Amino acid sequence: MSALPPFPIRHSRLAMEGYSTTGPVTASWAAPSILQLTLNRPANRNAITAGMLTALVSSLDRASRDNAVRAVVVTGNPEGKAFSAGADLSSENNPFEGAKKDAPKQARQDYRDGGGYTTLAALRCTKPVIAAINGPAVGWGLAFTLGCDIRVAAAEAKVGFPMAARGLVNESISSYLLPRIVGPGFAKELVFTSRIFRAKDAPPGLFNHVVPAGDVLQTAVRIGQEIATNSSGLSVAMCKSLMDEGLEAGSPEQAMLNESACMHWVNASKTGDVREGIGAFLQKRRPQWVHDAWDDLPDFLPFRQPLDVRPGRPDTFTPSKL
Repeated sequence: MSALPPFPIRHSRLAMEGYSTTGPVTASWAAPSILQLTLNRPANRNAITAGMLTALVSSLDRASRDNAVRAVVVTGNPEGKAFSAGADLSSENNPFEGAKKDAPKQARQDYRDGGGYTTLAALRCTKPVIAAINGPAVGWGLAFTLGCDIRVAAAEAKVGFPMAARGLVNESISSYLLPRIVGPGFAKELVFTSRIFRAKDAPPGLFNHVVPAGDVLQTAVRIGQEIATNSSGLSVAMCKSLMDEGLEAGSPEQAMLNESACMHWVNASKTGDVREGIGAFLQKRRPQWVHDAWDDLPDFLPFRQPLDVRPGRPDTFTPSKL
């Protein structure tokens, strides 16, 4: 990747107000305006726990509202020699009730896959979320990254979806995302076989970049810097929403109407960045963006209002047997 000019530190803050710098998910600045969230249980190969899920959701939601952040990079503590080994299946942390003989069972309408909350948080984050998969990633460790906008993986990292080999099923919204990313045929093959494979052997689309392990984090951060240097944060947030929702727009015509609504917003309501972007292009200088990727978003986004999936919410969809 070509070298980028130094990024201006207009919004950067030295302190990490509102983020945790210790604990199971730590926050730091990977570079000015690039927030790094590190899965931090190295003694357990960064295996996920309920506390980690909550911390990751909280950090991603805060990043959406933080004008110091232009992109988020999620990676694993390298001392754990893994991005994440998935759910912690040790007896004290095992989240799966069915594996515990005497554990009380939740009612179906109240049961939620905790990993799904983290994927939803990545999907709704208004900043680009880049997964820096710097080691093995299985189960949740790979399924969560499907909700990230960009995935960079270590070539030799062992990855896979072994849910069925544990007597489990799709998790972390992988049943929705994986077929859309690699196609239904590859998705079913990977899930049905529970195959563990090297990232370099992944089907097309699963990873944006496959690089040597030592280059994973740097590559992810440089992509984040490229986004922050070149592109309006408001534009990127709206483009993320348009492309994610475009998968379900229903028709090319509906996608056109969605794009038209967003194009009107940046040309009639929040016009500072379009003036700055075109002006900088004509004057051959770097743009200085003025709009925020949270406060300046239109209230008509998202076009499709999401369900509140928390237990007990009145608009929660409860599946029924056909």
